[in-house]
Amino acid sequence: MKNQKLIGLLYLTIAVVGGFSMGYAPMELIDIHNLPQTFTNIQENILLFKLSILGDGMVIVFELFITILLYHFFKQTDTVWNEIAKYSRLAMTFIMAINMLYYIIPLYNIHTTYASLEIFNFCMQAHFYTVYIWEVFFGIHMIALSILTCKHPQFSKILSILLFIGGIGYLLDCAIYFTEIENSIIITSSNILLTIAAISEISFAVLLLVKKTSKV
Repeated sequence: MKNQKLIGLLYLTIAVVGGFSMGYAPMELIDIHNLPQTFTNIQENILLFKLSILGDGMVIVFELFITILLYHFFKQTDTVWNEIAKYSRLAMTFIMAINMLYYIIPLYNIHTTYASLEIFNFCMQAHFYTVYIWEVFFGIHMIALSILTCKHPQFSKILSILLFIGGIGYLLDCAIYFTEIENSIIITSSNILLTIAAISEISFAVLLLVKKTSKV
């Protein structure tokens, strides 16, 4: 497929931009257990917060493109699982777009004081919870993608297994949060699976970039 390398490039771009906007920036600014301090952090680092929102917006646009490209890439591989992969990723992207609003809304009153704290607290909590919702759909997408790569002659079974394990990792992470599981073994296992998820996605992107194009 002629768009193979573009898919790989988009995957790596999302990893870098998303790593900043959904990883680094929130770690620097947001403490969901201390929202007054979070309010102060954002007031004092408003540029970083705005860059985080910009990064989220870029990720959403890239996700739309990559969903379309992946759908066409695997079009001849398996119709049912390709549809599941497409709609689950689209659902994830739609939820991420809604979630971005929970960052945008506080920008209008972030420079005021306690009058805006109720709205701010609601938005930060809503954003935190919604992340776990889109993770459910991404977990489903990764499982579908693992089956598609397994059936596609261009990819190894090892990659398919890693993608499948990564998808289970996302679903387990959501299950732990929504059921409030506090078992350290289960939590550690979830973190390990999420690490595998990241490795499998980067491996998938690299293979798309370096492998020669082949038709199904």
